[in-house]
Amino acid sequence: MRYFADILLPLPLDNLFTYSISQSESKLLQNGMRVIIPFGKSKMLTGFVMNVHQNPPSTYQAKEIEFIIDESPLVNLVQLAHWKWISEYYLTPMGQVLKTALPSLFLLESETELEWISDDNLSKITNHSSREIAYLLQVEQRLSLQEAQKRMPRKSLLLAIQELLDHKIIALKEEVYQGFRPKTKNFLKLHQRFSSPEIMKDLQDLLLKKPLQKSVVETLAKLPLDSNITSKELQELSGVSSSTINTLLKKEILVRYSKIVDRFIFEGKTTQTQALSHAQNLAFQEIKESFNHKKVVLFQGITSSGKTEVYAHLIEEILAQNKQVLYLLPEIALTTQLVGRLQRYFGEQLVVFHSRYSQSERVEVWNKVAANDSKARIVLGARSSIFLPFVDLGLVIVDEEHESAFKQYESAPRYHARDSAIMLAHLHETKILLGSATPSLESYYNAQHNKYGCVTLSERYGKVIPPKVTLIDLKESYRKKQIKRHFSEELIAAIEQVLANKEQVILFQNRRGYAKFLECLSCGFVPQCPNCDVSLTYHSSDHQIKCHYCGYHTPYFSHCGACESSNVFSRGLGTQQIQEELAMMFPNTKVGRMDFDTTRKKNSYEQLIKGFENQEFQILIGTQMVTKGFDFQNVALVGVLNADGLLNFPDFRSHERCFQVLQQVAGRSGRSNKQGQVIIQTYSTTHPILIQVVKNHYNEMFESQLAQRELFRYPPFVKLIRIVLLHKDFQKVKEGAAWFATALKGGFQNHVLGPEAPLIERIRNQYQQQILIKIPQDFDLKKSKSFIKKIHKSFVSVGTFRSIKIQIDVDAY
Repeated sequence: MRYFADILLPLPLDNLFTYSISQSESKLLQNGMRVIIPFGKSKMLTGFVMNVHQNPPSTYQAKEIEFIIDESPLVNLVQLAHWKWISEYYLTPMGQVLKTALPSLFLLESETELEWISDDNLSKITNHSSREIAYLLQVEQRLSLQEAQKRMPRKSLLLAIQELLDHKIIALKEEVYQGFRPKTKNFLKLHQRFSSPEIMKDLQDLLLKKPLQKSVVETLAKLPLDSNITSKELQELSGVSSSTINTLLKKEILVRYSKIVDRFIFEGKTTQTQALSHAQNLAFQEIKESFNHKKVVLFQGITSSGKTEVYAHLIEEILAQNKQVLYLLPEIALTTQLVGRLQRYFGEQLVVFHSRYSQSERVEVWNKVAANDSKARIVLGARSSIFLPFVDLGLVIVDEEHESAFKQYESAPRYHARDSAIMLAHLHETKILLGSATPSLESYYNAQHNKYGCVTLSERYGKVIPPKVTLIDLKESYRKKQIKRHFSEELIAAIEQVLANKEQVILFQNRRGYAKFLECLSCGFVPQCPNCDVSLTYHSSDHQIKCHYCGYHTPYFSHCGACESSNVFSRGLGTQQIQEELAMMFPNTKVGRMDFDTTRKKNSYEQLIKGFENQEFQILIGTQMVTKGFDFQNVALVGVLNADGLLNFPDFRSHERCFQVLQQVAGRSGRSNKQGQVIIQTYSTTHPILIQVVKNHYNEMFESQLAQRELFRYPPFVKLIRIVLLHKDFQKVKEGAAWFATALKGGFQNHVLGPEAPLIERIRNQYQQQILIKIPQDFDLKKSKSFIKKIHKSFVSVGTFRSIKIQIDVDAY
């Protein structure tokens, strides 16, 4: 009787592949286990078992699997169900979800090797390159293709290999390599021959004339037998240099040994969670009561109300049940400050997981979570944390749930971590708390319609008065010549006062770089990116103009590239320019900058945040990174250089997001006992959104924006799906988009908008056309998505359109 296994591969494909297995393998294999399978002519891939059965494939001969990697499933059944939901909901192939969900080190690497077989036909080889490879393999027996490529030109190598293969002198072999290695650390100990007291005494006598070496030996002798001591620690304890240690190693008095160690070590002391205020305790009790009726609860707590302390008390109760907690944050930067606070309460039970971690670090966290290790009961992480193998999840917290950073935009699956976390909690039959001072309209709408529970905390911790928000009219300031560089007189005066009081300032400008673009005032020429339809942004730090979409860059030039005029000026305002202007106005004040350019390195966030916390610099300039949930006790002033860029962005959520960003950045001010101050510079002082920010009227903003959404049919009243078609040939992508839109209108009628070019029509030399589908609430969503998949399948089967790339974005906002 024959047995088969359906295998999921890390490829952007919907279908599973069936492979033949033996009866004994059928008893061993479980869903979620990894196997190595042959794919194509010579490739080896890591696949995941999805089903074991006895039905042979009808259209092809099933190959046999090569070998089984795991003794037990690497991926549990809840994860597989979660992946399937993400695949179906976001219209993404399951293999693509797999590739996103797993640390790449779990997908074993495959590398082609050349293997020596026989020299029987070696005399027939006349080609010099072929003979060179053959003689090399005679000695080494095996050689990787990568290594062989280093020794001769690629074309010569391929011809040589083909000749050797034809004469059966060598064979190609795919070798699979396991990427993950546990972290090891080197320690020192005395050689085992000195284990007896008598021999140890002889050794000490021998070293009488070498006091430094004797000091090392005596230090080790006093330590407990199970001590692990590093070379550096031994040097400090013994008062010797590294040369003394090396001498003892050469004499084999000391020996070095390696030991597997934890990558995540907490060495501080833990304390009790902080007592809750009356208002916090009421919210805490309300959340627990709401969880009795609703699995999803929205927690709206104004900025500086102490939501994190409420979370800590909830986590404490879950840990008492020996269950796991997932704490999601939108930005890596936020984990830096929060880790210290939570570790003080929960110590080594906390681990962090995000994209700045190495692959080995991610694998280690994965293994700890899968084992329900006591050192990974709380996972604090960014959106990719939802893919970890939780086995006993007791609570999910999504902090700053309104943040757009929870949405994956760049590559498939284009999932939203908040919504995916809600499904994850549902699959684990557990509870999820969505926290924010300014909830998204969709979440607040669900709370108002009793789909979610809702708890409000409207009092700042310590009853601190909310910051005073002032709008400065830029139009009037320029007319009266009350602007110095890009700072109004009111903002400069406020900064001077705050600095005089030894307090700190945060300045927000949502554009990195020095200037938005360069312009020649003689002929109007603006340098453009050759790959994208955008102007190049000037960066003064390295004197380059750069494209923020494709990464193209070129040196800054002081003369116009069109007319050779030297009349070239920068336009627009970026964080680098603000930093330069502040250095001129406040030469004795240290200024820090937090944007994409200054936070590229792994520990850059931590260094910036700790530096500001420790008051190593007085002013922090930043993009939206500085608006998100930081707790800086000494910040007395927040300045917004220009709010109009947020207001006038061409997006149906721009007004909602403007309110959220300004409220969040305002919340960084006055978090201790003194009322903070917020100054917002704008040309639109009468705009309703800015007035709502000044008054802190979230409900008013919600009602007005909801009415607009209903009138123009936007979420939460419809489901929004965006389809983007890309190709280097403008005419081809335009024809393809017209075909796709016409086919969609057959099922959705007037609910299809487009095709049309987006705001930036060409990115990375790919022209774009987009189609927007607004699916009403009374449509069957599952059938609607099935129809879109059917159209997609028909589209790629048309020969002329096959090369057009298609991106489908469900909930495209």
